[in-house]
Order: sequence, then C-alpha cells, then structure tokens
Amino acid sequence: MATQLGVSRRTVVLSYERMIDDGLIETRPGLGTFVCDQLPTAYVRIKQVSLARTACQMTGPRAVPHVDGMELFQKPGERLPYDFRIGRPDAGLFPRNLWRKLTIEHLDSFTKLISDYTDPAGYLPLREAIATHLRTARGILCHPDQVVVTAGAQEGLNLVARLLLQKDKPVLLEDPCYDGAVRVFTSLGARLVSVPVREDGLDTELLPLDGACIGYVTPSHQFPLGVTLSPERRNALIAWARQTGTFLIEDDYDSDFRHNSSPLVALQALAPESVVYLGTFSKSISPGLRLGYAVFPADLAPSARSLKSIMNNGHPWLEQSVTADFISSGSFEQHLVRMRTCYLERRNTLMDSVASLFPQSEMSGFEGGMHLVWMLDSSLPSAAKLKEMARTCGVGVYALQASPAHHLRPRPQSSRQLLLGYPCLDPSQIQSAIELVHRAVSRRTASPHVLAQ
Repeated sequence: MATQLGVSRRTVVLSYERMIDDGLIETRPGLGTFVCDQLPTAYVRIKQVSLARTACQMTGPRAVPHVDGMELFQKPGERLPYDFRIGRPDAGLFPRNLWRKLTIEHLDSFTKLISDYTDPAGYLPLREAIATHLRTARGILCHPDQVVVTAGAQEGLNLVARLLLQKDKPVLLEDPCYDGAVRVFTSLGARLVSVPVREDGLDTELLPLDGACIGYVTPSHQFPLGVTLSPERRNALIAWARQTGTFLIEDDYDSDFRHNSSPLVALQALAPESVVYLGTFSKSISPGLRLGYAVFPADLAPSARSLKSIMNNGHPWLEQSVTADFISSGSFEQHLVRMRTCYLERRNTLMDSVASLFPQSEMSGFEGGMHLVWMLDSSLPSAAKLKEMARTCGVGVYALQASPAHHLRPRPQSSRQLLLGYPCLDPSQIQSAIELVHRAVSRRTASPHVLAQ
C-alpha cells in the first residue's frame, strides 16, 4: 500500500490504526484485515423513517391548557440603529480578554470533572465568592450554604415560588411589577394581591392585614418605575412581614448600578429570617451567561437545595468556575467600576438631551439601574404613538404598557410613560437618537398627515 500510494509505511500503519479505532475495519488473526460487517453509523442511525400511522396515532394527543410565556429574545436583524431597549448591558464592556484567559486556565481541570455531576446548589467556590461580594456590596451576611446558583433571576423566582407558595395564602405584588414574576406565580395557580407603587416605593399603608405567603418586591430600583423604596417604607415592610409571617422576595436585578449614592443595604441584611434575596449576573456581566443566585434564610437552604436538584440538578461547571475566579480575584469589582462610570455618563447625556429638546417632560428612575422612565407631557402624543413615530426614524423607545411590566390594576398614567434603557448607546448616539425623535414630533406638529404619507 505504501509503495502504491507513494507514502511512508508508517503513514499507512497509522491510517489502518485510525480506521480500526473508528470501527471501519477489523483484523482477523491468521486471515487478514477486513471491512467491518456493520459500519459505526449503523448503531447510531435508523435505517429508514416509517410514515405509517395507526388509527390511534392519528387522533393526536389530548389538548392541554395554553401557557403564556414571555419573550426577551431579540433577533439581531430586529435591532434598530438607535435602540433604547431595557435590560441589555453594553457588550463592548464585556471583559473578553480576561474571560478567555480564565476559561483556558480552567479547561485543564474541566476535562477531569466533565464526567461528574455538579452540586445542585452550585459550584462551591462561586457560592463563596458570591457570599463575600454581597457582604461588602449589599451588607448581607450569609454562609455559602445559603446561596443557590440559578439560571438567572427567572429560575430563582421559579425556585422560590415552588418552595414557598401556599394554596390558602395569596401572593403580594407591586403594581406595576415585573411580568416574569406574575407569569411564574400564575402558572402555579397563585392568587395575586396588588399594592400600588408611589414616588417613594411600595405603599406599605395598603399592605393586607392578614399577610401573604410571598411578597415580591424590587426595593432598590423598582421595576418598571425605577423608584427607590424609602427607609420608612422599608422598615414598615419588614415589620409587616415579621408580624404576618410573610416571606419577602427581594429582586435586586440591577442593584450593582447606583449612580448618586453608595449602594443601599439590602432588605435581606435587615431581616435575614424573612427575606429571600435574588441577584443576577445578567446585567453586570452578560445575560447570555445565564447565571444568577438566591440567598435563602438558613432554615430554608436545605429544602431549596433539594428542590433545585429536582428542577435541573445544577449548571455547567466551566462557566461557574470562571465566574468564581472573576469575582474572587477582584476583577468583577473593577469591571463594575468601569461600567458605572460609562453608564453614568450615558444616563446624564440622556437626561440632558431630553430636558433640552422636551423641556416640559419629566424623568424618573435616575438614582440607579439601567433605564429611565420618561413621562410625556400633554403636548406630546401617547407613549404607544411616540414609539411608532420613533421607530420610523430608526429609534427604539418602549412604552411602559408594552414592556416586560405587568399592570394588575388600570393605571392611566402608564399610557404616557416610556422606558429608555441607555447602556448600549454611547453619548453621541444618545444625542442623535433624541434629536431624531424631536424631529419626528416636530414634523407631526407641523403636519398631522406626515405619518400617513
């Protein structure tokens, strides 16, 4: 064979060994080398697909109730040139080089652990890093055993709801609130009770006297209105939870970004026995990472770990190990400082641009987080109409009523509120976008028929 092909004998020997390893040929002592009777693909592929169906199969499965989901995914082709879509961090700030370096370093040990199941509660070094970070960033004193790693805040909500939901007690929600929370609780058959949000947060004077099994709140940067729960209302909420035996879910989805003051102490730090704390790396690192965490009261942590094992039995080890090193090395804190600096500049540019071109409008939610709420004045069209006008100019602004928010009760002012996420646009893009919106509004004012044309 080597002579016929004009190659070395070793090349032929290696080729034969490769074909033997791949199951294509086999050696028979005293006889020679032969092509295998059954090729490897015969063991992994069916020979043919039968289209025959029995009468029983033709009837189809039984109908099941429809479940309404939520859609946060946005196809790349759907993104506008100037997009104020909320909840998206700036991909340009992702620490690519460091992340690549840490990933390569962990690949060696990854090959040794790939055949083992991970801890359902999450990779221990990551839980230790999270506990250390929360101590300095949010004032939370917890043991790593109280931390459960989740696939973002949404899975954390599912985990807590399944653990704490009781049939005879309602679930208390802010109004308006995050739509993903409403869908979780309603999918489990919960009865919802709403409490309106004021300028200083949840109206604690309207809390039900008989309590609830769960109270879902976003105290640091309320979603979607962006207000911060005042110290007085924080204390009242905690006192109510303790008095009624209600467990609070504190969703701190974007608390890493506080623009005008030091980070707020978490509710969990003030009432660790009554609060489950939810955090996520979707806003601070990347939503594609799909990593979040929940901090449970010590007596609930074992049950939470057991329930987590039923739900998915843990998450990919490599991403967890890289994230653990990223946090424990101090790189995460440096990354947050860089993001805060950029986001603050963009927030200020957005506020200045709107104030300059739309002086009668009001902005809220600017103390922290990643989005602002623009209250349109009476001279402007409704939020839904302004959204469509802006879209024709390549600018994406989002009406509160069409956002990932849920209104449990009618709220007239919502029709005049826009949500503007600013992290993904640089200052010059923000200025250009608001100018385009202003031109569209000016053309409409000058000629009401411009849009129709």
